[in-house]
Amino acid sequence: MGINKNRRSRFSLPVYTRRKKRRLKPYTVNAAPVATRPLAGMDLWLSRCIRHSDNSLWNVGSWVVRDVRGKPGTISNHQKGVAVDLSYRWQSEKNRGRQDGRRVSLAYMNKLLQNADTLGIQLVIDYALNRSWKCSRGTWIRGKFASGDWYHIEVDPAMCNDPELAKAAWDKVFGVIPAITKNPV
Repeated sequence: MGINKNRRSRFSLPVYTRRKKRRLKPYTVNAAPVATRPLAGMDLWLSRCIRHSDNSLWNVGSWVVRDVRGKPGTISNHQKGVAVDLSYRWQSEKNRGRQDGRRVSLAYMNKLLQNADTLGIQLVIDYALNRSWKCSRGTWIRGKFASGDWYHIEVDPAMCNDPELAKAAWDKVFGVIPAITKNPV
């Protein structure tokens, strides 16, 4: 609740108004068809996500032909091209991640979820804290997931299929990335 300053005088008590509730979006990833190759919009979405993470995240796996782990016969959303696993684990020998990757990635994940509608984020599973966030409920809940050092993220199928839509979303939230031009030699 917030105070509506326009509806009170110096002699009256504040009038409390309800804040607008965020409209929850439906979860549509399950309706996505199986992809025969990585989707261009998801590739762009993934590269921008990693770029803006301040080196706290790296790709553990995106498009792959497989079933859901532990559920034979159930097609994984990775096979649909709409899911990605991003780790914050530090691997110095491979120059992946950073020592404080978990801390940095948590703050980054909060920013992503504040902009979930724009970025098309439909589901995030945080294996370390055994919790999930879903667009249709707009909040975290406890889950029963295997332990891990990564996030599983699922993105709106429309965005995964449209690189221009993905680019526009990331540009809106984080700004345009300047083009790199090479000077003639």
